Amino acid sequence: MKRFFWLLILINLGLLAYFNIGYILPGKPEIKLTEISPDKIQLLSQAEIDALPKKQAAIPLISSPSLEAQTKTACYEWGMFSDITLAKAQKALAKIAIQATEKEENSDQPKRYWVYRPPTKTTAEAQKIAAELKELGIEDTFVVQEDKWKNAISFGIFGDEQLANKLVLELKAKGVKNVEKTLRTNGKGHHSLIFSTLNQNEITELNKLKPDFPTAELKEVNCN
Repeated sequence: MKRFFWLLILINLGLLAYFNIGYILPGKPEIKLTEISPDKIQLLSQAEIDALPKKQAAIPLISSPSLEAQTKTACYEWGMFSDITLAKAQKALAKIAIQATEKEENSDQPKRYWVYRPPTKTTAEAQKIAAELKELGIEDTFVVQEDKWKNAISFGIFGDEQLANKLVLELKAKGVKNVEKTLRTNGKGHHSLIFSTLNQNEITELNKLKPDFPTAELKEVNCN
């Protein structure tokens, strides 16, 4: 009897819990929907839609070279020339379509010393000697084609006389004969040619003229 009594109590408790589960367990949170008032809805015309502010997409910034870097150019100076060689140089430039501006040097220009081997009778003889010099390891040479010094072999031009004397001694030590040094410019009555821009092909063409103008040097200078 006692067991039957307790069984009835358990059954009643279970039925009570089943019918009142909504009160015992927490229910799902209620989501309060925003009320929409139809009377507050306003239809926009196409013109009003077009007038609404537009959201612009972010545009990535691409760094570009500075204006200074884009416009930076190098100038070149070719010289020095005497009155006679200047005219010849200008004619040579006209043949290869390169323009230059003449610049007259001041009287206080430094002296220039030329180390060379006197002209031979023929170009073939001068070229043979130049080839023999290369076999001795002397690479910086060329056969001069300038009229007054045609077929001479040039070893270099120096603003410092001591450097010129040093080269003469080095050449003689290697067995080179008939090496001489002379003063080619004294700072009076000389000119140079200025190029505002030169590309690599034009520089190559100017270097080809070196045998015709052995005392002239092509160097990069600041653009004024």
